[in-house]
Amino acid sequence: MNGADSKILPFEEAVQTLERTRKQGKRVVLCHGVFDLMHPGHILHFKAARGFGDVLVVTVTPDEFARKAPGRPYFNQRLRMETIASLEYVDYVVLNQWETSIETIRQLKPHVYVKGSDYRDPGQDVTGNIAHEQAAVEAVGGQLVYTDEESFSSSALINQFFRPYSPDAERYLKQIRTRYSADEIWSYIKKLESLSVLVVGEAIFDQYTYCRPMAKPPKDSIVASRYIGEECFAGGSAAIARHLANFCKQVTLITILGEDEYGLPFFKEKLARDNIVLAPLLLSDRPTIRKQRFLEPKFLTKMFELQYLNDEAVSAPISEKLRALFNQHVSDHPILMVADFGHGMIDAQLQQTFYDCKRFMALNTQTNSANMGFNPVNKYRSAHYVSIDEPELRLAARTKSGDLMSIAKVIKQELRCPLFMVSRGAEGSSLVTDAGDIIETPVFSNRVVDRTGAGDALFAITSALAYQKAPPDIIGFVGNCVGMIAVETVGNREPIDPVLLHKYMNNLLK
Repeated sequence: MNGADSKILPFEEAVQTLERTRKQGKRVVLCHGVFDLMHPGHILHFKAARGFGDVLVVTVTPDEFARKAPGRPYFNQRLRMETIASLEYVDYVVLNQWETSIETIRQLKPHVYVKGSDYRDPGQDVTGNIAHEQAAVEAVGGQLVYTDEESFSSSALINQFFRPYSPDAERYLKQIRTRYSADEIWSYIKKLESLSVLVVGEAIFDQYTYCRPMAKPPKDSIVASRYIGEECFAGGSAAIARHLANFCKQVTLITILGEDEYGLPFFKEKLARDNIVLAPLLLSDRPTIRKQRFLEPKFLTKMFELQYLNDEAVSAPISEKLRALFNQHVSDHPILMVADFGHGMIDAQLQQTFYDCKRFMALNTQTNSANMGFNPVNKYRSAHYVSIDEPELRLAARTKSGDLMSIAKVIKQELRCPLFMVSRGAEGSSLVTDAGDIIETPVFSNRVVDRTGAGDALFAITSALAYQKAPPDIIGFVGNCVGMIAVETVGNREPIDPVLLHKYMNNLLK
């Protein structure tokens, strides 16, 4: 083992090594970070940090938590650790075990915890972690200090010299950097904190059953699979409510659930937040919508899907109850988001109630295997904002070909909709404004873990920005950032995190 390799310690070994170091009367200094691109600022920072004690330990954020921007980290954890270990000022390098350094500080017990000068102003720390780090280091008898060395930005250097984005994305980011700073864009997102949103639509119990294909049985024409495990997520309109709850003051969800094990207890648990009001209509003769997908776990390859649902239109008495429930809640919310998955909940009478309430109405109608061709967006008469994908737009226009933006303008006019968003997968998104201008936003990364739920996340956040009259190019930019975060997440496992979104935007615009 060479000198650099010997500096890299497993976490448990590091705990024991530093315990012995402290007993020898030596001062332990700790630095922590992603260190995605080693640059002179890091080296000067480590050199200054070493001056505060006898042993310098650097803990490195693992790849799974280093999501600072699309496609990041640029260098994997092994390369980042080996690079740091090669520096003479560093005594030990340790891979962190958690998303933040809080528990690391508690276990490694440094005498000094060192941050760079760009963390000195707590008001600029959107994560709020600095205050928690300071409390953690003081709790173990240490102190937080800052270095004053010249600083650089890994993200800015990667953006400038490594060209991690496609040529279209490079051109786009160069232009938007001249128009807005990250703080200017974030100011529009901060405005969402005062909003109360009413979400109406089908909640879906998303069940991911993980299994590993084995072989074809000798007597049957099937592929046998070994059961591995499963996860269950709150999907559909419930996922939209969870995304919004991270950004808005209050969210109320009106949906229908069956009186079964997949209904109210599950969604109450998944939506258990102080700012979410779950207002379901419980039905004994209609099951909770459940979609069970069978996946190979390593690559998340979807092999098969079962749907448990009754997608007939609700009866007249149920429709009346839904309208009564809607009228009970709508007065408290200036924004209405309609998530129509085409499974029979929203009929013409409920649609009319939406129009009559005179609220800002954002609309998303989804095409899926259960409603293919029967749930077009233009079954509605009007909306203030629409977000659908390209296949859904072409189905609404009943055409496989033709210029997409010309089609979008026709459907937009049918709906008397001021702002019309079309998500286009790997092609990014297109936003048609009230004036007829087209705002194109490319994708920033082709890294896709799972596309399920990405459209719901985009719809939730861009709808709120549209209500706040954010500039269309900001809506497009934020929407694509949200979409990229969503496709890097398995299903609807986690709602969009504002801190992660802030990191994405900030690093894209450096």
